[in-house]
Amino acid sequence: MRDSSSSRACGTPRNATPQGFFRNVFRPARAVPKGGATLLVICLLSPFGVHAEEPIEHPFLEPKDIKSETCSTCHPEKKEGKFIHTAVRMGCPNCHQIISERNRTTITLFATEGDLCAKCHEIKKDPVLHGPYKNGQCLICHDPHCSEFKAQTRSEGNSLCLECHAPKPAIARTVSLFSLQEISKADFEAIPKIELDPTRRFGHPRPHHPVAEIADPLHGGEKMSCLSCHAPHASTRPNLLVLAKGGEDVCDACHRAIDKQKEAKSLR
Repeated sequence: MRDSSSSRACGTPRNATPQGFFRNVFRPARAVPKGGATLLVICLLSPFGVHAEEPIEHPFLEPKDIKSETCSTCHPEKKEGKFIHTAVRMGCPNCHQIISERNRTTITLFATEGDLCAKCHEIKKDPVLHGPYKNGQCLICHDPHCSEFKAQTRSEGNSLCLECHAPKPAIARTVSLFSLQEISKADFEAIPKIELDPTRRFGHPRPHHPVAEIADPLHGGEKMSCLSCHAPHASTRPNLLVLAKGGEDVCDACHRAIDKQKEAKSLR
C-alpha cells in the first residue's frame, strides 16, 4: 500500500528497512521461578526479535512422556482453532526440541526467527519485500499454532493489514498490535499509513477508490481487499503490487475488466 502523503511504499526494497523496524515487538511477562523443577524456554520468543531465556515454573517431564499428546494435555488451545498449522499436526517436536535431564525440562526452537519457518516454507527472493517478512518476523501476522482465520493469520481480511497501516488517533510510548505484541511509537510511525473513510471501504489509493465490500473484478466470487492489489510477502513490483493474469499491470487489468462489465450491461 502507498503512503497517502508520499510515494513511500510499505513494500520495502531489500536492505532498505527502517532502523529498528519491528524490533522488540513483544514484551513477555517475566515469570519468577519459585524453586524446584522448571521448564526453561530458550529463544521461544525470538521470532518477535526477543532473544532471552525465560524460566517458568513447570513440572519435570520424564523423557518417556516427551510427545505431542503430553503437550496437548496442558495446551489444548494450540489445536482448537478453525485453521491449524500443518506443523502442529505433524507434532510439537517438529519445531521444538525438548530435553529432560537432572530434574529439568528444557525446550528450545530448532531455529530462530524466520529461519524456523523457512525449514518448511519457501522464502521468496523478490526485490521488494514486506518489512516483517524481510526480517523473518512471521509471527507478527501469523499464529504459529492455530487461528480462526485462513493461513493462521491474527485477523481477517483488511483488518490484518490495517493493524499496522492505519493511523491511530493517540499513540503512547508503545503501540499494541493484536492485543499481544508491542512496538515502539517510533517504529509504528515509520510504517507507511493509508487514510480510509470511516467505514474503511474507500480511500486508497484515491479518495473514492474501493478497498472492501464490492466484487473484485479480477477474481470472480471474491471481494476487493488489500490482497486484490498487493502481495503480503514479496513482489517484483513497487509497493508490493501484484501482477494480473498474464503479467499485466493490475490497475490496468482491473479497470479494463470494469469497462468490459459496463459494456456488457449496456448491451443487454
